[in-house]
Amino acid sequence: MTSKAEFLQQHPLFENLDEGHIDALAQITDEVQYENGAMVAYQGDVANSLYIVKSGRLYAEKRQPDIENNSYVVETADYLAGAYFFDIWLFEPNVHPANVKAKSYDDKPAVVLIIDGTNFVRFLLQYPDALPYLAPELEEVDDKVVVSSGLSPAAYEEAQKLFSTAKRRRTVISILPDELVEYSSRRSVLFLLVKILFPVLMMLTLPTLLFIFFNSQPLDSFIHRLRFGVPGVFFVIFLIVVLFQTIDWSNDYFVITNKRVVHREFDLRTFRVDIKTARIDQVQSVEIAKPTFISNLFNFGTARITTASAFGTIFFDNIDNPIEVKETLDRQSKRVKTLDASLEQSLLREAFTDHFAVKPQFQPIGDKAAALPPAKVLRQEGFFWRLRQRYFWRVEEENAIIYRKHFIVVIIESVIPLGLALFGMLLTFILIRYFEFTFRQLLPAIILYYMVDALWLVWRVEDWRNDMFQLTDRLIVDIDRRPFGFGESRKQALLSNIQNVNAYTPGLIHTIFNYGNVEIETAGAESNLVFEDIPYPSVIQSDIFAQLENMLEQQRRRQRGTRHKEYALLMDVYKQTVEQDRIPDRTPGDVPPL
Repeated sequence: MTSKAEFLQQHPLFENLDEGHIDALAQITDEVQYENGAMVAYQGDVANSLYIVKSGRLYAEKRQPDIENNSYVVETADYLAGAYFFDIWLFEPNVHPANVKAKSYDDKPAVVLIIDGTNFVRFLLQYPDALPYLAPELEEVDDKVVVSSGLSPAAYEEAQKLFSTAKRRRTVISILPDELVEYSSRRSVLFLLVKILFPVLMMLTLPTLLFIFFNSQPLDSFIHRLRFGVPGVFFVIFLIVVLFQTIDWSNDYFVITNKRVVHREFDLRTFRVDIKTARIDQVQSVEIAKPTFISNLFNFGTARITTASAFGTIFFDNIDNPIEVKETLDRQSKRVKTLDASLEQSLLREAFTDHFAVKPQFQPIGDKAAALPPAKVLRQEGFFWRLRQRYFWRVEEENAIIYRKHFIVVIIESVIPLGLALFGMLLTFILIRYFEFTFRQLLPAIILYYMVDALWLVWRVEDWRNDMFQLTDRLIVDIDRRPFGFGESRKQALLSNIQNVNAYTPGLIHTIFNYGNVEIETAGAESNLVFEDIPYPSVIQSDIFAQLENMLEQQRRRQRGTRHKEYALLMDVYKQTVEQDRIPDRTPGDVPPL
């Protein structure tokens, strides 16, 4: 029988991948054999995987209710060996549009290969060189353009989004491992043109007029000699204003992903960067404003996004085609609500199946697919791992992520002891050179001086190293330790109490070295935490956001699981009562005549 790897290598979707990619892909692929007539998928359940028929046949039947609430078949489809549905689900989860049943074919049982979407996205992030080999190859068959190999154009476009912002991960916003960018924009170019129109006009006209005026003066006069200098100074001044406005404009971004809304604002006057974010499910409404005739004529304006986060409202102001923001958010919000209802249906079915011990109509073949981690974890072994754990700014452990302050902080704090070391060398030279001291005479004082200075330097380094911030699956912790055990303060908050996370770089030095603060707003004002002088604050903001998402998802699953078990128990009791014929009629029969 053909192995998973051999079948995947021969399949048109993956035939261009090399052997290493196929082996890795086979490890994240489940192979399942279904009984004849078994349900492979239910209409309305969550669809977040790719299904490939290896043998047998799958029969899909889409049903629709009529006005009397009876369902009838509106569409059918057959999937034979090699057929699949649908590769777009690998990147954009949806709901199953039809009930899918397994059927034997040519005396072969229905065997299906299933690739989970999250695992496939992580596979591409782990093997980015595989993406070009998945590009769709089109050919014309019977006057129709079909995909002969590779992903469908829609799926490949979604796959490219994984890498479209990867190069800007730490300079624009930090994209989560499983996050896809659905919308990204700066403010409108027209907005920039309006801001630089006056300085551009002045840059072109004022120096010209000044040159004409100075040049018209007598050749031997002092004013005539300023005909190049003064106009040049004004030209440079207005050029600086134009460049200032352009740089300030080019560093502001508005981003919508499949998980959240992000507004990154850069203020060139103070070199401050603020990043505001809200989850998609926190979006309550979107209002579009085009207040002037010009904005309506050129189709730019403001999208006012009202959220349930602490920010309240996030503005996407002065952007081109603001209605696209509303359409994107409406699409994402609808997707979230649809998937939430679909997940409720799937979990409810699982709860009833478990409670009534329903025998499964399928069995896995071979090993279960391996779950890929969302990010690479530092290897916990050897000297270099211990060095990373002791001094690196971000270290992933088994149940926590540890952050430290930026290395520039310890350099700044070490300036005084290092400066005193240089001052000691200079003072020693002066005393020996000009005051006739000998090195032997100064040696005890030099040793004492440098011992104290060295201890001060070590104290500074240890004080920097001992301060750390921890993010776990339950808590977020701010630890401030004094060196050598001279005290410790610890402040922590539950992830479930986090209301909002704000990341910003407050000044020029912070922006140059890309470090700043992360403010965590919690349910109580006294419990707010601040991660100070942290490298890549947007990365840490995204880490907290991802951990919060995982915690909320687990919390929702637990709540649903408890509720679904109660439903199953209720149905069990009802079934027992019906079987014992103990339930009286609830609908009144015919009333006898008087």
